[in-house]
Amino acid sequence: MKLLSSILVVLLLAAATFAHEYWFEPDNFFLSKGQVTRLHLFVGEALKMDEEREYQPAKTNSFQLFSPTGPFDMRTMADAEKKPLLNFSSASAGTYLFSMERNWSYISLDADKFEAYLHDEGMDYVITERRRLGESKKEGRERYSRYLKSMIQVGDGVTGNVKTRLGSKLEIVPLDNPYGKRVSGTLSFQIWFDGRPLVEKAVFADNRDGDVIDTRELKTDKEGKVEVKFGRKGIWLIRVVHMQRCENRCGEADWESFWGALSFGVK
Repeated sequence: MKLLSSILVVLLLAAATFAHEYWFEPDNFFLSKGQVTRLHLFVGEALKMDEEREYQPAKTNSFQLFSPTGPFDMRTMADAEKKPLLNFSSASAGTYLFSMERNWSYISLDADKFEAYLHDEGMDYVITERRRLGESKKEGRERYSRYLKSMIQVGDGVTGNVKTRLGSKLEIVPLDNPYGKRVSGTLSFQIWFDGRPLVEKAVFADNRDGDVIDTRELKTDKEGKVEVKFGRKGIWLIRVVHMQRCENRCGEADWESFWGALSFGVK
């Protein structure tokens, strides 16, 4: 009985952990020149933080800072197993973009939990495909990777480097610099997957202002674009997850998913 209880606890924790979002969150998105902020990696749901994660070199394919003057490899500046990830400051004004790619993790969920999670994350197209394949009652065996971004503004001068595509497998690209916008403005994003626009897929926009959290579900158009109206200040998180059938050497997984998240501030 003790062994069975332990197994059930592990499975429940795995299911809960898998459903969580990852995102970058600095103490302050708006810095003066030379001001220091800490960059955190949080895990939770829709900007509700459950825990903070340390820097994990073995799980990190790439960790870069894209400054107005060029990129920097942050893997040499982050200490393994430490949190927050690092301290950041700059003597030069501009917009700074942090980017991290985390490699594969694996999970299995029973059929009901798997399809409930697919529905909650806007992936009914996978439910339809499972039905077509006669797999609706089959457990969901999945591997997943994450593609995280965050933008920090130093001083007054906004810069265009944040609008550049980085070439990640899944990427959320702002078509305008959000730090050139104010509350009640509109910002456009384009979602890319495997070098092509991600068409007619669910995108979520989360906002946290103090203790109040708001979430909206949107959908990309035929160019992979989506518009978000900003009626609130605070931290914003644009997130998307895309899943497909595993194609090559997926081990025990039948499906693979790609999770993108982009955080920034509005004032």
